[in-house]
Amino acid sequence: MKIVLEERRVKELGQAHFVIHRFSSHVTEGGAVAWSTHSIEVKSQHLRGVLDGIFHDYPKWSPDESPYTFSPPFTPLVHRWENFLKAYDQEKDQRVKMEMLLLREEIEPLLVVNFSALQEAKSSGTIAFDNLWLLLAPGDMFLLVVDGQQCIAKLLNARLIEADDYDYDSSHGGREENPYWQLTLGQTDWNGSYCGLKRSEVVIQEFEESKSISTLPACPLRFVPCELEKDLRQRIVSRGRKFESLRGFHVKDCDGGKVITIKDPYEREKEKVEPVRGRVIVDAFAFYHCQDDMPPTLLRGGNVTDDESESGDTEATSVVGDKAGNLTRHEDLSPLTDEQCLLAVPRVRGFDLETKKWCQFNIDDIRDPEWDNRPFDNLVLSDDKRELLVAFTAYNKSRESVFDDFVKRKGQGIVILLYGPPGVGKTLTAEAVAEKSKVPLYVMSAGELGRDPAELQDALRRALTCCQLWNAMLLLDEADVFMENRSSSNLQLNELVSIFLRQLEYYQGLLFLTTNRVSSIDPAFKSRLDLIMPYKELDWTARRKVWTNFISGLPQGAADLSEDDYDELAKKDMNGRDIKNVIKTGLILAGRDVPLTMRQLEIMLKLREEVAILDS
Repeated sequence: MKIVLEERRVKELGQAHFVIHRFSSHVTEGGAVAWSTHSIEVKSQHLRGVLDGIFHDYPKWSPDESPYTFSPPFTPLVHRWENFLKAYDQEKDQRVKMEMLLLREEIEPLLVVNFSALQEAKSSGTIAFDNLWLLLAPGDMFLLVVDGQQCIAKLLNARLIEADDYDYDSSHGGREENPYWQLTLGQTDWNGSYCGLKRSEVVIQEFEESKSISTLPACPLRFVPCELEKDLRQRIVSRGRKFESLRGFHVKDCDGGKVITIKDPYEREKEKVEPVRGRVIVDAFAFYHCQDDMPPTLLRGGNVTDDESESGDTEATSVVGDKAGNLTRHEDLSPLTDEQCLLAVPRVRGFDLETKKWCQFNIDDIRDPEWDNRPFDNLVLSDDKRELLVAFTAYNKSRESVFDDFVKRKGQGIVILLYGPPGVGKTLTAEAVAEKSKVPLYVMSAGELGRDPAELQDALRRALTCCQLWNAMLLLDEADVFMENRSSSNLQLNELVSIFLRQLEYYQGLLFLTTNRVSSIDPAFKSRLDLIMPYKELDWTARRKVWTNFISGLPQGAADLSEDDYDELAKKDMNGRDIKNVIKTGLILAGRDVPLTMRQLEIMLKLREEVAILDS
């Protein structure tokens, strides 16, 4: 009863004071009773308002708590003490300033030991694990390395995980025996619709002796030397501005590495780095929606005030599509602040057109595309065919249809069939037209689409959707199987042709089809062809031009051939693919520092003739 009355007396006494310093007793080893600080309580409404301004974005801070209570080691106050002192210097209201001074005088002596440890860490550049919390101030910037690239992230939260806090940690492969710090970091990312903070975790395992702060998996940016920090910030903000410019959809060239996501035997996702060199698409919107993945929600406020739902922002990404499956973008391309650029991730999502893989590209490896008109200029085609191709591609690029089917948005695509024997330039034509038109070319073979009806429908839908989003040309190489005459004896073939026809009905882009056969095309398919362009075997004139085109495309000094040599080479009955292979192997035979001459080509041609005799 006496204890209850004492507690009531203390509460009544505290009502008249704006700060209460509570003590608790404990018995020392010598048997004496000692008193130490139990907590500091803030009741003043003036001080509560000041503290709300300082801690509004601090994890687990609640303005509804009454009174505001701080307990040793006073972690929030240590992290935000500089903010408190700045607020004190800027305060104009003398009554509030007086209360802030009294709070400072009450608390500052309790923080001295922590400030001394922090100063020692700054001087020595090292930190003990037990003092690591001093560096982990939420809201501070941290330097980390991702795939060899320096990045800056904002600390959203830090939690000490001790043995009693868990039984099993799946991310580390089993039971943990030592405590560790789990840091929740935020970086600016783009999910195809808007920018926000992406959360990621970094673990700092326990270490026994003091450790160099610069070697931590995440190093506080304020511990980077000033002369280095300025250059670092400028460089990373510059990369962030490039990240800002890469939002939306872009056709680019990339030379470096790409990161693809694979799954191990246990269905756990892992990242794998592969080389990339060539034309790529940068498009986070397509990255998610064309893979039927849900775009991640990102934290748009920039701060975490609590354990604010693990997913961060709860705003959904809206996507609109029509009956043909065409997606409509809804993108917030508002300018980014310098801080958002400083925090930007070092990679962007997209598609490698050569390998047809969805992946992430290092921003520093991306450059503007170098479009090349030479392939189109070198096509072995008549002027009439060139004019036709230019007209059709220009029409497709403008997308200003003067004709429509009876059904809205149906029949607006352009389908061009290129047919003829192998190696006469059918595929090269599509590639050259795309380069001249400065649009991406999405290439698929019949083998990649498969012969299973469900797989075909899904693969074709994805390819057509991507081409629609990117205003790309689609080349379907060796498409014979999808155009064959339907018959009652082959139901699977009938289904493949029907699926292909249905998918094309609402496609609004330009599609190139190549085939070696034209006589067996289904009538329903033939009626959907806007242009049929035949190719014939190369004659002497055409072969000579192919030889000169390939040789002239080599670096200067790489070949030494005369006009008579070209005349002689053109006599060989070869297609374009064979000519290219002979030149390639001839260059290998010549070596790095020796120009390609007729001698190496004659060796390769003779070998080719011997192989042909054996095959006959």
